[in-house]
Amino acid sequence: MAKLKEICMLLSVLVLMAACSGLEGTEGGGTDPGTDPVIPVDPAADGGVLILCEGVFNAGNSTLSYYSPTEKKVENDVFRRVNGIPLGDTGQSISIFDGRVYIAVENSGIIWALDEKTLKVKGRLTGTAANHIINPRYIHRVYKDKAYVTDLFSHYINIFNPQTMEYKGSISVEGISLNGYSSTEEMVQYDKYVFVNCWSYSKKILVIDSEKDQLVNTIELDSWQPKSMVVDDLGHLWVITDGGYKMTGEGFGDNIPHLYRIDALSQRIELDMPLGTDQSNVQLALSGNKEMLYILNNDLYRMKVTDETFPTEPFIKAPVSNGKVDFLYGLGVNPVNDEVYVADAIDYCQSGVVYRYNAQGQLLDQFRVGIIPNHFAFCKKTDADMGDDTIDEPEDAPALVSKVFEYMPAPGIMVNGYSIVGDFIWNGATMQEACDRALKHFRKKYMVSLGAQGGYIVAGFDHNVRNSQGDYDLVIKGNPFNYQSEPGIIWVMKDENGDGLPNDTWYELKGSEYGTENETLNYAITYYKPTAPEQDIEWTDNQGGSGIVPYMKTWNQHPSYWQDWVPTERDAQGRECRTYYGSRLKDMHTYQNGYSDEPPYPWGYADNMGSDYFVNTKFHASMAMGYYKICNAVTADGQPANLDYINFVKVQTAQTGYTPNLGEISTEVYGIWDYHVK
Repeated sequence: MAKLKEICMLLSVLVLMAACSGLEGTEGGGTDPGTDPVIPVDPAADGGVLILCEGVFNAGNSTLSYYSPTEKKVENDVFRRVNGIPLGDTGQSISIFDGRVYIAVENSGIIWALDEKTLKVKGRLTGTAANHIINPRYIHRVYKDKAYVTDLFSHYINIFNPQTMEYKGSISVEGISLNGYSSTEEMVQYDKYVFVNCWSYSKKILVIDSEKDQLVNTIELDSWQPKSMVVDDLGHLWVITDGGYKMTGEGFGDNIPHLYRIDALSQRIELDMPLGTDQSNVQLALSGNKEMLYILNNDLYRMKVTDETFPTEPFIKAPVSNGKVDFLYGLGVNPVNDEVYVADAIDYCQSGVVYRYNAQGQLLDQFRVGIIPNHFAFCKKTDADMGDDTIDEPEDAPALVSKVFEYMPAPGIMVNGYSIVGDFIWNGATMQEACDRALKHFRKKYMVSLGAQGGYIVAGFDHNVRNSQGDYDLVIKGNPFNYQSEPGIIWVMKDENGDGLPNDTWYELKGSEYGTENETLNYAITYYKPTAPEQDIEWTDNQGGSGIVPYMKTWNQHPSYWQDWVPTERDAQGRECRTYYGSRLKDMHTYQNGYSDEPPYPWGYADNMGSDYFVNTKFHASMAMGYYKICNAVTADGQPANLDYINFVKVQTAQTGYTPNLGEISTEVYGIWDYHVK
């Protein structure tokens, strides 16, 4: 149950229980209990929608509805009608993955597993003293054989096998909230880290290492009671709070919800938007491409994930019935077509109403369901259904590089995970493991840091990328800003010998600084492996220069920013080191009064906010990326390379230097694509 403040407003719930006593939880459907409802043979092919209705707390009348968008037909109470038993007391959440539907029934202490096509029960996990499951709330798939479930009252996040429905262990979270509560709610994942919001009497977001099943960090918000979370396509963690509550003589918070944007990799808060109105039932959802954020807060709002201000007008206003504004309670966005479903709980006693809108916000349908509809699940598998034990096949896979051949970062604070928790994302002890993880990040548009000057990545396509002789040919996504560009030089290679390996000739794509005093060709920089933990990493170059990559514990507590898979040699003094070769761009950064400025160059570089980094709707509808031309490839003596096509790309950090607050200048890459393949 996700009523406004279950714990905080228990009195209100008890009043509702009294007012609604005796009500039944089945609405419509017209089929006798224990018989199959009229649902398609394959709900996924039908694009069907499952709606979980909480029912009245302690009344045992939770129900499940099935809606066919193609037929505009709803079947209610389908769980009981298929299985001949009631769903239970207070249906809290519903998820679909690996061909099954999982439902957490909070007050009954049950997790159901249903067949996705038939909705017949395939398994159940019941809470006991031994497994710490008391009031299960939300389920998150980690791997095919591992899932987490949060709990309203348990001091644990519990682990179970969703295939066998067996309890496997728990993660202690005791003491995360005031007044002895350990209320954990929704979960979302970025790389191996699972973020958990602590709802009742708390301001915390927990960070769980899903490989170790350990709590490794907490993110403290200023606003009370984080209620809903999503992770967008840019690696932003969005969190909305309900603001807590204030009452005469007691309470906490101010009832004002806040919307936060947090960098999922660094786990640092980037944006805090007070929403300025008392909350009703705040919820978040994303569009199918994870580029639009939907915010339910009385009305429904929509904004791009790149926006930094909250919209002034709602995308969909709450409907008006009998002269009264309805109370929007539940939210779902179909990941296939971005149709929007919002639920109205009305008075929490009678059957609720679901409104269906198209992607433009036009009403398509409305229909009655069970009591207190709140959660939606869409019978269509997407990449988001899959956990991190597989490399998903993204929609843009034909255009994306298909293999990473080398990941050779120079030292840097972001290479080891850019994380203050002291545990690194890059867990590869070998080059192959590092390359596999880098490709996995590209397929999810996650960041790959190249570290300081000279660090690079080499990736290849499964096809020829043709030279269009003047149009864009390559797309490379970074994360530049006008005040923080970290340019990387781009190199391309044609598979001249046809062996499928990047062992032919590299050609630099000339940028705006090629041939000027701002670029040094034939540059070499050598980094020296530290001999003790928490040391700056020293470097020298072939221009007589020297410097450091600073150790910055406030950003990354890992004991060293040196990589285990990086091969080393010994210099004349016997020091272990690594030398990188390429070209260097002049460092233009400034640092004044605690602020850094790393301005962009005009054009031609990865992770650089130049004229060629923009939203190009021919390739992507809304995401800014960098666009580059093969015709700019030059030979070692600066002549046009005249390549008819290329097969491999190398991106290499092009500047030395660092700032006291941001660390070393390091190019970041989120993916490399063929512009001509849509």
